[in-house]
Amino acid sequence: MDTALPRREFLATCAVGVAGALAGCADPDVAMFVDPVPTDRAVAERATLQPDRHGHRSLVAGAVDGGTDRPAESGDDPPFDPDRPVVHDGAVYDLEWTATGREETRTEYAISVTVHDDGRAVDATFDELPDLDRDRLGDVRRAVERAVEDDHPLPAVTVQHHYTAAERNRSALVPEPRYDVVRVGGRPASIEVSEETVTLPVFRYTARERAATLAAFGAALRSRHRVALSGLGGTERDFFASVRDEGSVYEAREGFEGVADRLVAEPALFVEGREGEWLVAYEGGDYWVTVDFVRMPEYADRLEAVDDL
Repeated sequence: MDTALPRREFLATCAVGVAGALAGCADPDVAMFVDPVPTDRAVAERATLQPDRHGHRSLVAGAVDGGTDRPAESGDDPPFDPDRPVVHDGAVYDLEWTATGREETRTEYAISVTVHDDGRAVDATFDELPDLDRDRLGDVRRAVERAVEDDHPLPAVTVQHHYTAAERNRSALVPEPRYDVVRVGGRPASIEVSEETVTLPVFRYTARERAATLAAFGAALRSRHRVALSGLGGTERDFFASVRDEGSVYEAREGFEGVADRLVAEPALFVEGREGEWLVAYEGGDYWVTVDFVRMPEYADRLEAVDDL
């Protein structure tokens, strides 16, 4: 699958038919992915999260270095709540957070981006923006690129972020935009910025090391949680082999039910809603298997996660 479209987001859009043109998956009953994980490091890379946003990277670094306090990004939710361990400087950590009961009042900037389908002049391209602005508008660029690729209406998006005094000095967008029109995803986009004072709850983050290296963490997972997909009938073997060779499937083909029954009989490494992820051993190889039981509650309702990763 195209790595430009995150798998979980792909599953969500596929479920409502939006991504059907990408992979023939319109209105699926199930979405199943099988990826080889031949090394301990490859296993760990699937079972961990590498924070990709600057704010999240600095949060993790602070948590590892004795703990850090961070306000919510919006509403009452913690600013970062990963569904799996995180990686920092090559080591693997469990990230933990607690509400402090304190609040922080600060100024945030609402950046409104309206994308146009015309030939108006632009003042700069997205790549010419400072790194921190590109980071803040990364989701906007991806939304524009997908809209253009899928021939959907161009979006008008508002994102709201906090900029420290040092970041404001480096930004080309706040407190006043240096450019009126920026080329985003190949299209001109007008930029407007407004200020808002917000009061947000503060959370305390700490980190506990799980393994000194990715390989060590992957080896532990392989030892404790690998599911042996052995003893399948011929139909089930043919089904799993076909998904392994193709990488994905979006229908409950013949043989799927037998494989699915075997999977949901074992605790998954991760469960979110109707989706489970397993480390599977099959015919001498190891595979990371992700199944979203889109319209199959008889399987989704049986999903259970391991007690201790």
